[in-house]
Amino acid sequence: MEQTGGLSALREADDPADMRGQGHPALMHFDAVRRLFVETGLPPDPETYELFWLHATGADPALSRALNTRRAAGMLDAGVVKELRRQHLGDIAAAEVQALLESAQASAAALAGGLDRGRSDLKAYDEALSAEDEAMAVTRDVRQLGAMVQTLRRANALMMAANRRMEADIATAALETSRLLERLDSAERAARTDPLTGLPNRRGLLDAMKKAVKAARDGGTPLAVALADIDHFKRINDQWGHAIGDEVLRCVASHLQTQSRRAAGDGALAGRHGGEEFLMLLPGLSTPEAAAAVDAARAALARQVLRKADDGQVLGRVTFSAGVAQLRADDSADSLIDRADAALYGAKRAGRDRVMPEKPAARA
Repeated sequence: MEQTGGLSALREADDPADMRGQGHPALMHFDAVRRLFVETGLPPDPETYELFWLHATGADPALSRALNTRRAAGMLDAGVVKELRRQHLGDIAAAEVQALLESAQASAAALAGGLDRGRSDLKAYDEALSAEDEAMAVTRDVRQLGAMVQTLRRANALMMAANRRMEADIATAALETSRLLERLDSAERAARTDPLTGLPNRRGLLDAMKKAVKAARDGGTPLAVALADIDHFKRINDQWGHAIGDEVLRCVASHLQTQSRRAAGDGALAGRHGGEEFLMLLPGLSTPEAAAAVDAARAALARQVLRKADDGQVLGRVTFSAGVAQLRADDSADSLIDRADAALYGAKRAGRDRVMPEKPAARA
């Protein structure tokens, strides 16, 4: 353990599954979660507990790396928890969901009220017709018949007005439903998008991965995946501050998206996998082709000298390391990413600022 900003923090290399604890593994994980709550002072709400539990069990390595980075910087607060949940768990904000539900309930109540009024008006109209029909059957007085006709006309006018009101209520409800669907669609897109870079977040990437895997298998075409990690990103944050760090993330995100599509066409996609990690989907490329394309993107970025926009101060060069893996017959989206992740850490161990293709599959 190391002390950072008055808090004890795991080094980034630490494996959450190796944290101290005695007895059953679940109790060890529970103890790790408890210590995180004590350390951060955050309230033990279900959303934060779930995030800490996934970290403590080592179930999501990308989440753990992002959490450790912020923890080491003393930045693990409620806002960061919300950001990590959006990036790694694809959360839609609870307040946003509540607002949408309340809007849906209000629209449904308004429509139900309009239909109830319509039923009442229709019943009254039917009763008026029945009463006048019975009266007309027994009367022979022309004046009485005239009065009955006037009564029927008034009832008919009232019914037509009621129909117009109900049509207006239904039109209003339809408009509100359309607006609600647009808001739901917008919230769903937000849940799949990284707010900092505008690229797909982890949830959006996994959805795209599943579609890309199916398309590759249906078409019998190759699919490569690259996982890239900005080298020494914590050092950038420590030296220049998190505002500059965010700008570096945006710069790298835009660069990787452009280079991915240049290499593999419009079907290619880059997204933020978590923290300073980015994932690239490269359909139609073999492992050597994908590795060469990602390496070209790496070299192009490394040649750029970044400067502050306001005063032109030189920030230096930014590099990344990457691992490349190819879809296999028995792969799931997760197993494909896992192999790209293993290749990435091979690139890190080999010295960073390089691209490492996965090791070939062992022959049976």
